[in-house]
Amino acid sequence: MGERQVWLVKVPTFLGKRWRSACDESKSKEAGPELGLIQQVSGAEGEPPTLRLKLSDTGGENIPVLYNLRNSTTDIAGLHAFIQGSQQADLLGAVSQRVDAEILHESQAGTTTGVQLDATYRALTQQRHQQANERTRTAQQVDAQDILNAQRNARLREPASMKSAIKRNTEARNARANQIKLDTEQLERLLFQLFERKPSWKMNDLRAETRQSVESIKKILENIAVQITRGPSRGEFELKSEYKTSATPAS
Repeated sequence: MGERQVWLVKVPTFLGKRWRSACDESKSKEAGPELGLIQQVSGAEGEPPTLRLKLSDTGGENIPVLYNLRNSTTDIAGLHAFIQGSQQADLLGAVSQRVDAEILHESQAGTTTGVQLDATYRALTQQRHQQANERTRTAQQVDAQDILNAQRNARLREPASMKSAIKRNTEARNARANQIKLDTEQLERLLFQLFERKPSWKMNDLRAETRQSVESIKKILENIAVQITRGPSRGEFELKSEYKTSATPAS
């Protein structure tokens, strides 16, 4: 004997709450409540029939009573439905159909040409709109000391990485403020003077001595210097051989 076949129906949240409440109320009864009736409605010529759900009882709640059941059966192989028992989940059966319950917006099933919203659905949407527009923010008067305390607490909660980034940005800003822009000839003359003081320099040291950008220094070094690739001064810059005699003192 094959497994029991069940339908998996997706309903709006408000309807799911209503049905759950109705089932909870009937737990002491032998039979469960009648939630609704499924009707097959003939489609237009050449179109397949459609299914509709009509609620049996809304429990006095202002909710729509008519719903279209749209077939959404895809990828259901191996899909099963369970129900929560007293101690464990119990198997209901294998899912054979998946359908979505969508609110029916027509006043009569297929007899009107214009779409008319269900009165209860209209009231429900208006209530949701009013709730969404209700102001939930509150205002509180604070003094200057409260603002200072909040700013101080925010700084204390800053991660170390953010503090380091702020420090680097501040140092870079100060360096730019103290920087005097030299033209190419002035910077070249200054670099020759530095190479007279010692034969090789690190880029960071040249930048600190000249207070010029790395890009400006590199542009001139490409013409007058080379980078040392081995030995204890590896990575530093020294003058090209053709400049050493005239630009550096003889040893």
